[in-house]
Amino acid sequence: MFMIFLSMINANLFPGGGSCDAVKITGRVQIYGSEPHTFVGIIDENGNEFAIYPESQGEALRELQGHLIEFSVIFINEPRGYGALFLRGGTVTVLEWAIIR
Repeated sequence: MFMIFLSMINANLFPGGGSCDAVKITGRVQIYGSEPHTFVGIIDENGNEFAIYPESQGEALRELQGHLIEFSVIFINEPRGYGALFLRGGTVTVLEWAIIR
């Protein structure tokens, strides 16, 4: 099982407040929009769609499209980034992930 810890988490990510409790989400990386205006999000097994913030983190996960993944995320209390304008499941920052298959 391949895991990665993304060390981009710091106090500057949560100026509007965020939950410090990590939550597990099982789902897939999804690319939304059409070129050149695309963004990356997560769609879970129940069909909930989550925006990823910061957006550079979503771009780093783009290559994982097609895999079932368990994400450990923190929810941000207010919409952040372009994807949050379209995805109503909430905005998350990914702490770590593991490919299930």
